[in-house]
Amino acid sequence: MLPLDERWYRRLLGYAFPIGLAAGVLALLFTEVTETGSGLFFADAGTDWWSGEWWWIPLIAAGGLVVASLRRWLAVPEEVPGAIAFAQQAWVDPASGPRLVLVSAVSLVVGASLGPSFGLILMGGALGSWIISRMGSDDGEAKHEYALTGMAGGLGSAFSAPLFAVVLTTELSPTEKGRYVAAFIPQLIAATLGFVVFFGVTSRTLLNAYEVPSYTFDFVDLLVGLLLGGFAAVTLGAVLVINGAVVRAAALVTNPWLRGLVGGALVGLIAVALPLTLTSGSAQLGTVIQNATVFSIGFVAAVLVAKILAVALSLSAGFLGGNVFPMIFIGGTAGVLVHLLIPDIPLSLSVAAMMAAVPGAFLSAPLSLTLIAAATVGLDPGAVIPVTVAVVTAYLVFSIVRYLVARRSEAAPT
Repeated sequence: MLPLDERWYRRLLGYAFPIGLAAGVLALLFTEVTETGSGLFFADAGTDWWSGEWWWIPLIAAGGLVVASLRRWLAVPEEVPGAIAFAQQAWVDPASGPRLVLVSAVSLVVGASLGPSFGLILMGGALGSWIISRMGSDDGEAKHEYALTGMAGGLGSAFSAPLFAVVLTTELSPTEKGRYVAAFIPQLIAATLGFVVFFGVTSRTLLNAYEVPSYTFDFVDLLVGLLLGGFAAVTLGAVLVINGAVVRAAALVTNPWLRGLVGGALVGLIAVALPLTLTSGSAQLGTVIQNATVFSIGFVAAVLVAKILAVALSLSAGFLGGNVFPMIFIGGTAGVLVHLLIPDIPLSLSVAAMMAAVPGAFLSAPLSLTLIAAATVGLDPGAVIPVTVAVVTAYLVFSIVRYLVARRSEAAPT
């Protein structure tokens, strides 16, 4: 049953329409500004070793200085939650949201190896939060659902796939299971209208975004899914190890301007060496997949490690941006690497499974990640089963390892 006896919910059903339209416009403006801006500098990036431009190093380093100055001027705190954390807390401060979006936009334009999901979630979430705040409501559930409806509107726009955005938002949100359908409906309305605005102007969609050879499901692929899930957990472990090392190193640099300068220069150096690590990785993943039979194992492995390092450096340098698309790139590239190492595993299966399982190993959103991965490479419904197996396996393995590490830390003498 829908909670129609609650006034805030009845109003939310009506507000979902303007929220979705506004979120679509904001998402369109955000992506056009960031993509046009970054395109001025990085549109002609190559794909081979050392095919980048050397002036990218001072450019991104200067971008680190600009971002550090913006953060100080706008009073942005040292620690800022990521896009996923904002979705999980289901609230964006209407006052701080625009400031964070501005810093994120500048970060993406100057070459941070991050994605747009941070800005999209914050814009939509801040809009929904502002509307419910103007109503003067203190109802915690009402505040969450208005913010989540805005987030779904923003994600549905840029994902160009309303259902994926809503499933992701609701899986990450703190909404109780008994209220799932009630939360889903206004979010779907907002995401659909945001999609209408965004797709109507850009004609872009995630569906079949990456061309891979056709693939027919075989029961043995269930075992392959288990294997891919294990690979995904190992890949995520590498992400965490590299990120932890970068965070510890960055903590030694207490001056935010110096940290932004050095971190930006290192991100630029990586981009010069391997331009496929630039920006969110959404377009670059298509290049990696299309050249799966051309690129060597060593080159793909280098791109994978370099991207992980570039994302960690971007965040530690003070840039703001999302890690959803970068993690999809990391997972998809790891899938290409698996196929090159074990050619008997179909490329479409390895890419889709790793694309979903790497982020799925630590996000509590297995359904949305499976749907996104399967739809972007065009898998048949039956072929989705081993992808699901990979996601669940990766999540279980990572959860068990994290539990054992936590137990060992608790048992260690102080």
